[in-house]
Amino acid sequence: MQKKSIVSAKQEPNEKYKDKFTGDKFTGDFIIKNLLEKNDSREQEMYYVTFKDGCRTRPHIHASEQILIATEGKGIVVFAKRILIEPNDITKTEVEIEKTVMMEKGDVICVPAFMLHWHGCIDNNEDFTHIAIRKRTELENIWF
Repeated sequence: MQKKSIVSAKQEPNEKYKDKFTGDKFTGDFIIKNLLEKNDSREQEMYYVTFKDGCRTRPHIHASEQILIATEGKGIVVFAKRILIEPNDITKTEVEIEKTVMMEKGDVICVPAFMLHWHGCIDNNEDFTHIAIRKRTELENIWF
């Protein structure tokens, strides 16, 4: 294992975060740095994510727990009970919120596996950055 630096870690191309079915996985501008390649850790993924100008992820589900560690700014994590999609018009959706958690620098939260959630900036006036850690799985994330 070689030492890595968040500062010098290479930024992932944003095009990598487009889904062929749902489109963009983020609602705005973001920067993602992959801190653990497969040759660094076969078991864990770790990303340094900056959400800019109010950006958030789209609702999604992971097959393993995800630990979020806030490093800069103020952010939000929203847990949903369910998302209802109108079968005849998928642009009409209804989300039932279970819990909303505000995050500031130093806060840590664990998102349970298979929990529908999204996260990012609280508002448009401040960027939010977190470290995201989760176990590598064969299953792809599910994006809405």
